[in-house]
Amino acid sequence: MKIKIPSISTLWSGFLKVILRFPLQVLVAISATIAWCIVVDTSKRTEEELILFLCTCNLALTVLLAIDLYAESNKLSVAKQWAFRLTGLFICAGLHFILKPAFYLADVYRIALLAFASHLLVAYAPFINKGSANGFWQYNKTLFLRILTSALYAGVLFAGLAIALVAIDGLFNVNIKWEVYMRLFAVVAAGFMTIFFLAGIPSDFEGLDKDESYPKGLKIFTQYVLIPLMTIYLLILLVYEAKIIINWELPKGLVSTLILGYAVFGILSLLLIQPIKEKEGNGWIKLFSKFFYVMMIPLVVLLLLAVWKRVDSYGITESRYILVILAIWLTLITVYFLLSRKQNIKIIPVSLSILAILSTYGPQSAFSVSRFSQVKRLNNLMKSNGEEDVKQRSAVIDYLVDRHGLTTLQPFTNVNLRELEHEMELKDTSQYRYAIKRDKIDTAYSLLKVKRAEYAASFDYKQFEPENGTLTDIKGYDYLIPIESYKDKFSQKIGNVELRVERDKQNKNTKVNVGDAVVDFDMLKMSVEATNLLKAGKLKGSGGKFYLPAEVLSIVHKVGNMEVKLVVTSLNTTINADRKKESDRWFNYNGYLLVRIK
Repeated sequence: MKIKIPSISTLWSGFLKVILRFPLQVLVAISATIAWCIVVDTSKRTEEELILFLCTCNLALTVLLAIDLYAESNKLSVAKQWAFRLTGLFICAGLHFILKPAFYLADVYRIALLAFASHLLVAYAPFINKGSANGFWQYNKTLFLRILTSALYAGVLFAGLAIALVAIDGLFNVNIKWEVYMRLFAVVAAGFMTIFFLAGIPSDFEGLDKDESYPKGLKIFTQYVLIPLMTIYLLILLVYEAKIIINWELPKGLVSTLILGYAVFGILSLLLIQPIKEKEGNGWIKLFSKFFYVMMIPLVVLLLLAVWKRVDSYGITESRYILVILAIWLTLITVYFLLSRKQNIKIIPVSLSILAILSTYGPQSAFSVSRFSQVKRLNNLMKSNGEEDVKQRSAVIDYLVDRHGLTTLQPFTNVNLRELEHEMELKDTSQYRYAIKRDKIDTAYSLLKVKRAEYAASFDYKQFEPENGTLTDIKGYDYLIPIESYKDKFSQKIGNVELRVERDKQNKNTKVNVGDAVVDFDMLKMSVEATNLLKAGKLKGSGGKFYLPAEVLSIVHKVGNMEVKLVVTSLNTTINADRKKESDRWFNYNGYLLVRIK
């Protein structure tokens, strides 16, 4: 059997076909590739902006793909197709400027929900109000296999090119940095893999309705791997449910994840075997398809009990809201497939995508409901003087500020929190986002006169830098050696003398070996001195970032004919609670070793 290798002209013509069919999607893929290459080695602030851009590209790619597939299936005019395309681009661009995932964790959930909904939209866009169940299945089978093939090809291509780079590095001493490998991965994953996937998307939707083919490998995988695994998980969950009934105790939170996992893989199995479950010789598959939804009834009851237990104790959060929605959805899907004769499998992606969109914005969304629930809970906690209620205040404040921002606490103060929050986000553009978040949380505690919980105080992270900036004065020294937080050991030769640096994590210091001599830099002492000055109110700064005199962040030792000075440019540490030992303190730092030969 001869394997036909496509020529360069064939590959090029295939690439041109993809561009003609999906021009905007290819443009988005190229833009994402460039952004990913830049994000590999850039500043923290630019990195955050580029990651948001990458998320927007992912959303735009799927939204535009769903629009084009719908337009092709319904044979819309070019004018209407471009009108839909531009509308989709406008929505994605608007979301890019509205969402602030670096400031608000709620926006991270929003991005995930929108991505989930848009991917599901691709799964049924060509079959909205048309097409048979078989055509719908064949279309999604093709997409599923194309994704797996694209991932395989991309993985092999990346591995081959990476090995080639390693060979070049080793044979010719080119010194290829890790950034090159990351950029290569970006080009392969975001560029090649996306375009290769687009090239395999079906275009003859009417022909799919007549296609009766079924991959043998898919049947074997589903029948002998997925379904037996589902049966084992089902037995475990049913035994656990029997234990609950016997002991008469509420279910653990972990059971929710297990039930959802069983439901997801069970429904996936049913979708994979949909075309063959009624065919002769597939009695085992047919039995499983009927048995699955019957056995979902006790599991759904168990899931609803687990969800009710968490919500009743701690109110609704985004994750619990999603859990509630999924529990209700599973209940309705189970009832539908048990009672409906038609059993249209399109209802699964359609209903899930609608729920995901409804959960994103509006008064019914996960974020509005969660915010209302936790503000109400905080209001009750603020009115109570019970010991446990007082302890829980800080956790709710942390949640509200981290997920939804400082403005959610407006009912508890007369200060205009919207203006205050806006000023805090703009006043110091040199701060990392997490430092600004800490600043907001500290402000919330101060305004509400709430004491930080002891567990939170013991993990209160602070960053210290020199007052005169991170520019290091090397006057009078002969050598400068960078010390980076991710390196525990490294060595450097100065003339005939080898200088070895090692971070001693057990004793919280840094050892510098100069030949046979050893000197210790007591970093724990430096960290304690920095935090003591902060507690005494002697430092300038805000939120999580403060400034120290340069002498506090430097240590000098003499060894032999050398003077070695450690200069710290950034010290990150925790403000330990009084009951914590200082030796348990966490910290890391970046800086330089300055060496002078006498």
